[in-house]
Amino acid sequence: MNPIEARKWAQERKLRLEYGVQLERLQDANAPFLQFDIDQGTADYIAQSAELRHGSVKSWLHRCLRTFLSDFDINGILGTYPMHILSEAQWRTFLNEAREEKDSASLGSLLDVGAGRGDVTSQLAPLFSEVSASETSSAMVKRLKKRGFKAYEGDLVELIETSELKQERFDVISLLNVLDRCDRPLSLLGSARRLLKPNGLLLIALVLPYSPFVYDGPQTRPPKERLPIYQKGFEASTVELLNLALRGLSLEIMSLSRAPYLSGGDADNELYELDDLLVLAKAHGEVSLIL
Repeated sequence: MNPIEARKWAQERKLRLEYGVQLERLQDANAPFLQFDIDQGTADYIAQSAELRHGSVKSWLHRCLRTFLSDFDINGILGTYPMHILSEAQWRTFLNEAREEKDSASLGSLLDVGAGRGDVTSQLAPLFSEVSASETSSAMVKRLKKRGFKAYEGDLVELIETSELKQERFDVISLLNVLDRCDRPLSLLGSARRLLKPNGLLLIALVLPYSPFVYDGPQTRPPKERLPIYQKGFEASTVELLNLALRGLSLEIMSLSRAPYLSGGDADNELYELDDLLVLAKAHGEVSLIL
């Protein structure tokens, strides 16, 4: 399947695979927008996900386990719903927007916070010389370690005070589809900011429209903190996140983008999608935060 065939395949299944924005509505963001489209890496993911989606038996087991566990933990146990945002080549292009030495082989060290089962981490890993991950789910931590990643178990807000992470600093920290599923997104942003090296990069993916919740066992509930996003439109929500949550952390917004957040299929659908905002920001100086 090539990119043109992948787009046609998606359209036949009423998937949007949205990459573009209305640029005039992003003027108040004061940041450049980098537009992607389906490339061969993404087309390969779509083809593989359609072919390898899990069947009715695993779907039934997934539903049964919901009585006791969260969807997230179940996915860690069963290995279901592989995720994709950008291909390895697209990640390199996006991250290079903030680098002076664009031809350098390695981006240094990465901490992927809330890495899940490591699907997106694996796309990012070839760009870095050192890769670490963190997860609150023990099932996901086991999968991350099986894939060869150094993995910390726990909430980063707490890990930064109680583990060896307290002494670590990273060139890049990624928060990919985490801020709308964690209890304290503002505190998490502050913790990630503290772990960045000077001129380090913060990479964020956030599903819009913003609709946060937290898994509490098999149930869900509102988070204790909320990002200052109240608009529903993609562009308006982007402006609120940048101006009300990120720039106050001495972060310079280097680049924005938009991409479909794809999840592998099951007995009901061949592929699932959400709409992701991508933000790349550079840290300037040190910040003192009370968390």
